[in-house]
Amino acid sequence: MRLRHVFVAVPATDAVATDPASRELLAIVATPDAADDEAEASGGFDEVLVYLHGFPDMAVHPAKATFASRMPSKLAEFWLQRSQPHPRAAFIAFNFGGVPGSDSHLRFADKAISKELEDAVAVCKYARRHLLQSDSVDAPPGKLHVVGLSTGAIVASLLRDQQVADSITVIAGLLDLAGGVQFDFSPLQLEQCAASGMCWKEFYLPQDCPLPKNAELSLDGVHPTTELTDSGSDRIPGKLYVRLNQRYVHECQDGSLDIRRAVSGTSLPPLLVVHGDADKNVPFHNGEELFAAAAEPKTFLAIPRANHLLSNSKHLKRAMRAIEEHVAVVQ
Repeated sequence: MRLRHVFVAVPATDAVATDPASRELLAIVATPDAADDEAEASGGFDEVLVYLHGFPDMAVHPAKATFASRMPSKLAEFWLQRSQPHPRAAFIAFNFGGVPGSDSHLRFADKAISKELEDAVAVCKYARRHLLQSDSVDAPPGKLHVVGLSTGAIVASLLRDQQVADSITVIAGLLDLAGGVQFDFSPLQLEQCAASGMCWKEFYLPQDCPLPKNAELSLDGVHPTTELTDSGSDRIPGKLYVRLNQRYVHECQDGSLDIRRAVSGTSLPPLLVVHGDADKNVPFHNGEELFAAAAEPKTFLAIPRANHLLSNSKHLKRAMRAIEEHVAVVQ
């Protein structure tokens, strides 16, 4: 498997009015070892899978050409191996704006799901332009598939009516975004937002990962500190807390991000909803509610005893088999 960093621009014209500046996202493109250099340079792949990571998480290591977490690594292996012996598939994962590697123009404090939706649209357009085979008399256009996990599943659901993907898979998703705030934020964090317009959000850094840029940090989730930035990278812990402005929470609660509308329209791409019935982070009934609200074509996969991250390899393999069957529908 070949891995290479790329940068994806989120154009200013795609940005919301309150944030008109363009920004840049760090991504990693994975292609089969047998892929020829011409396909690498100019596209020509038959299928591309785009992965959307959760929150707080990242998909791409900012300092190394490697994945930063288990899910994108396993998905890339699955996606590229299934294409053998015809090496015509590519995989792309990226860090949402504000996450290390994608934080040169957007601070972690200013993150919002609406901006992550913009990021996802921009990456899908990038993949179509630079990786997929274009429509021609000799061959049909390539297909683009999206898989989102947790908060990435929220973004993937909102992406269903954006006309950029040929199929959507959501793992551990939900329908009620306002109610889902309690899954991502503790009572203390919500109290902090109400009292001071911000909270200290936990974040996990892989080994050798730089600190978020231009970020206010805390070691205990209560008190700010400059110890990390003053002492250098040799003392960076695996878990820290980063300032996140209240807008992230408000946007989830104000109804502006309407998952029901996004998944229930007409002429939508096929949707696969995957949920473990032992998920303690986003309980199982949330996946059932999302599936019930979604329009056809749709498929539901319940995985007995599976947790939020499908940590058991057997559970993840079952999800991957379902994804393989799901994308085959649009070939």
